Amino acid sequence: MSVRLLYALVLALMACVAPNMAHAQALALRWLGADGQVIAQKTLTLAELDTLPQTRIETGTPWTKGVNTFTGPSLGVLAALGGRPVREAKVMALNDYVAPIPAEDWKDHGAILTTRLDGATMRVRDKGPFWVMYPIDSDPALGQQYFQSRMVWQVKSIDFIAQ
Repeated sequence: MSVRLLYALVLALMACVAPNMAHAQALALRWLGADGQVIAQKTLTLAELDTLPQTRIETGTPWTKGVNTFTGPSLGVLAALGGRPVREAKVMALNDYVAPIPAEDWKDHGAILTTRLDGATMRVRDKGPFWVMYPIDSDPALGQQYFQSRMVWQVKSIDFIAQ
């Protein structure tokens, strides 16, 4: 097989797979008991996340230029889907980075799971498909490293720990 033919086959395969990958954005959610046992779980597609109540945050970040608009469901809305009181969310990124986020962060500080940045879905290379965001500009404390470490991008799953 010639190199040109092999190259053409690889390009053709990529053209078939790439469009499907854009629509494969999904978020795995689990609710765990205090003992770590799975109580409930579900996977939500981007379209399903879009049907949930949306929160809009306009803020600057250390990772973007200027003020941006972040839109998506609050972490509280996602936590409530399990039907149990939740004390913490453990958010996991595609690179397996995990950040614990206490329930106070969505109750008191308005943390959301961003599905749109300035109205557009986010590619993995642009910190997507999902990104935990806080209204940084509304409270100077939210700009501290303490909270920045919780602003997980490239989110793939969230484990909610029940009370």
